[in-house]
Amino acid sequence: MKRNVFHLDCIDYMRMLKTVLLLVMLCLLFFSRVVVAGAEEKNAAVSLFEQANIFHTQGKFQQAAEQYSSIISTYGVSAPLLYNLANSYAAAGQVGPAVLNYERALHLTSGDVDIQGNLAQVRKDAGLYRDDQSLYRRLIELLGADQWLMIAGCAFLCLGLSALLATTGAGQGRRALHWLMTGSLAVFLLTLLPAVFRYQDWNIGVVLAEDTHLVISPFADAALAGDIKAGRLIRPEREHGDYVLVTAETGKSGWLAKDSFALVMDSTEMLGE
Repeated sequence: MKRNVFHLDCIDYMRMLKTVLLLVMLCLLFFSRVVVAGAEEKNAAVSLFEQANIFHTQGKFQQAAEQYSSIISTYGVSAPLLYNLANSYAAAGQVGPAVLNYERALHLTSGDVDIQGNLAQVRKDAGLYRDDQSLYRRLIELLGADQWLMIAGCAFLCLGLSALLATTGAGQGRRALHWLMTGSLAVFLLTLLPAVFRYQDWNIGVVLAEDTHLVISPFADAALAGDIKAGRLIRPEREHGDYVLVTAETGKSGWLAKDSFALVMDSTEMLGE
């Protein structure tokens, strides 16, 4: 008895087709649920954001700050959320948390004029002047670390290309390429150092508590080394127990309790975990 090979091939093909169709349907069902869940999550976040904005408009600044913080911890951090959170803290008179969240927002979107303006106003109102900073320091703060690094990278690329072309050029063309190489090298060196300095700023912290004091040693009964205002920027150097040796933006150094400041780039705190 002969087998109908064509019939068997059709059966196998139909089975394979059904399997593929089933997999496709399952994938479509999965992705549709993901899209629906994502849309519901987005709508919930927008609703909470609008409620927080209403709190702020009504003058309920502490409630607005709590709502923005809840959104960040649940749905993730963003520059607009941090900006609104900082505005609420500023309106509530909490200088430390306001400066902290303005600084965090600037790290996500450096160069934002609104954030810089509000931060400068809060610092001015709190007497956190920075006139003691050098001109060079003020210049490097005009751009963020990534921006300085991008300029340095472009200059380095231009340097490499001009050096490559200079090996094959001749006469006037080679002379022009040498000038281009010199200029590219100068730009690279002048922008690389600011990028390094700005990346070091990622380790800065902000004093949160009012009536905070620096002490001369990392012990609770240590003598005072001076007061330090809430909102003041500090750079941690080393830890000992519950204290951290810090240098303030004014140049003053001393030991500071860990719970009296927060790091700007502390991802755990930024997400409210």
